[in-house]
Amino acid sequence: FLDFDNRSVCRHAAGVFMNRGHRRFALLVPNSGLAGDLVSEQGFREAVEERRHTLDVDARIVRHDGTTSGVINKIDTLLRSSKPPTALMLANVDEVFIAIMHLLKRGHPVPDSVSLIARDHNRVFEIVSPSVAHYKPELGAFEHRLSRLMLQMVGQGYLAPEPNLIVPKFFPGGTVRSLS
Repeated sequence: FLDFDNRSVCRHAAGVFMNRGHRRFALLVPNSGLAGDLVSEQGFREAVEERRHTLDVDARIVRHDGTTSGVINKIDTLLRSSKPPTALMLANVDEVFIAIMHLLKRGHPVPDSVSLIARDHNRVFEIVSPSVAHYKPELGAFEHRLSRLMLQMVGQGYLAPEPNLIVPKFFPGGTVRSLS
């Protein structure tokens, strides 16, 4: 298969939060059961576990039903907790806009009150202010890799049963604030 490396992306994002002094953060992800969402959780967990022996971290994975009200309810639950997160990672584009608007409505501007990173890319993330921190695939990377795999299949008659993952680059944007 060919996909973006969501595991590496979420490992990196959790590391960005910890490196910027965030100790309470969460990954909001659809409860979809899709491979990309499951490996996102895995990567997020791995990054936290690697640093847990040196940092007191409260990192949560919060699954939602994919609806606007579902995302809002999960954000509200996080904000009402005794230790609300200072940073959120959101899996998809819709969640990002839902979260930003809802956080503003609740008096939690991004990044002054809550930092935010998006796993997925949208062109709009780079033209809004502040620009949204996210992961952006290199232009044509997916198409290039797919064409290489197709040529390999034609030439050899088969493909090795291994994942073909593209690692998007981190676009830091302006939605992550340092706490340290």
